[in-house]
Amino acid sequence: MNYQRIGIVFIVSFCILYAIYYFFIIKKCKKDHKYVSQEVNLILIRHKINIKKIDVYQMVKVVSLVTVFILSIVIALVLEFSQNTVLSIFVATIISIMIAIICYELIGRYYKNKSIGK
Repeated sequence: MNYQRIGIVFIVSFCILYAIYYFFIIKKCKKDHKYVSQEVNLILIRHKINIKKIDVYQMVKVVSLVTVFILSIVIALVLEFSQNTVLSIFVATIISIMIAIICYELIGRYYKNKSIGK
């Protein structure tokens, strides 16, 4: 396993994906304060977070970072283990779903506690 290659792929994919998220999601949220991404919307609904008590723009930035992190991990792992395409897609799907569930749940709990505390 070539850890240096995995690290380079992770960093490059992270930078490219974050630039895309910044221009299409974060900037749009900054201009239109009522716009939020689907991930943020799902977290708000799932955890019943009061949107008036938190900084939604900050939440959009955090969720974007986490989403880009998850996608970059999956891209780096799939490119490293790409001998069998079907197996790579299956493993990438399972890994991304598990990491996303854990990360979005933690973000939701953090913002739920933050909205209750104010």
